[in-house]
Amino acid sequence: MDSFDQLHEGRVWFFTDAHPPMMAALWGVLDRIVAGPFPMLLLQSGAFLAGLFLILRRALPPRAAAVTAVAILWFPPVLAPMAVIWKDCQMAGFLALGIAAVLSEDRRWKLAGLALFSLATAMRYNAPAATFPVILLCFTWRPMRWYARYPIALGAWIVVTLVAMGANSLLVDREMHFWHSSLALEDIVGTLAHTEPDLPDSELGPLLAPTGVLVDRDYHARLRARYVPYDFQQLVSGEGHLWDVPLRGTDPAPPAQRDAIEKAWKAIVPAHPRAYAAYRADVMADVIGLRRKFQGATVIRHNVQYAGMMAEAHLADIETAFSRTGEDVAMWVAKRTRWFRPHVYILLSLGLLALCRRQRDIGAILLSGLALEVSLVPLVQAPDYRYSHWLVTCTCLGLVMLFARRLRDIGGGA
Repeated sequence: MDSFDQLHEGRVWFFTDAHPPMMAALWGVLDRIVAGPFPMLLLQSGAFLAGLFLILRRALPPRAAAVTAVAILWFPPVLAPMAVIWKDCQMAGFLALGIAAVLSEDRRWKLAGLALFSLATAMRYNAPAATFPVILLCFTWRPMRWYARYPIALGAWIVVTLVAMGANSLLVDREMHFWHSSLALEDIVGTLAHTEPDLPDSELGPLLAPTGVLVDRDYHARLRARYVPYDFQQLVSGEGHLWDVPLRGTDPAPPAQRDAIEKAWKAIVPAHPRAYAAYRADVMADVIGLRRKFQGATVIRHNVQYAGMMAEAHLADIETAFSRTGEDVAMWVAKRTRWFRPHVYILLSLGLLALCRRQRDIGAILLSGLALEVSLVPLVQAPDYRYSHWLVTCTCLGLVMLFARRLRDIGGGA
């Protein structure tokens, strides 16, 4: 759905902030050259693969780096999201290429790396968490002491972030106030679901009724009954939903409703910090795959594609034996192994961090993946695997680079 929304905005050249408008604008430009998803697929895959190769060249010979880069790309937990035109994948491509450029000794490439980081940040709103460790630890304009280098790197990160935010702001034609229609409502319901004892209607009624909630009594019990940590959509769509708010299109919720939702959020969430923390921990347990069954989408198969939207967008609905085989392999890995469970990569990254002393580049890459995952704690609304894709990529890079350097050191010592 996200992809169709952004392709449509790029084609009509009218942007909302429901998704980062920079990606829609980029797609709109490329779509005018070659219509459809292929240019964006080529861009995100090409940038990603080139970035992997250039980063791996720091630890491996050219041929081994090339083979390993392809192997990482084709590793099902890395490849599955990259098959979709998503802001997560565009971000990953620009991040990988940006890391390679920032680690270069050439100042021109360093500046290009910062520009790529800014572009990556414009693709996804929480990307500053991923760029911060890399810029702070790896961006050096010239040799200098730490007390001068770190403030300059911090300033570079701030500029990179502000440029991306400014570019997106300039592109927005209409604000959707998406927080009011999504995370704010989830926070309210999730916090109440973990609040004991139930708050009386005399307290919740004056707060929730102006938000347009579709119940008029037993507010606490009925909101708790609708709470599911891995499914935000059931609050605003489907049978028994609680609010009618826009999640698509170009018309935001009315100002009075937005003001009421914000007022209710401020009255409920900060007043119950333990309940809020318990609810966010509940959501993150699904996000990182701690439950018996991973509830989020992992492999996006052809048979779940929106056929009507494909036709409306004038896109060919093509499936091949090659794509079916790829889907089957990826689904087998997702269902029969734990390689699509993000907590595996969190634990592996933390273990690798303990081993990469004096390996600043590896440490920065691992921290980039972990930091982006941490940013999900207050922000994520659903446990889709794609949100952890960058963590998985960084873990794979860190593992290969650290192993290669250890082998090289052993061989050199021998």
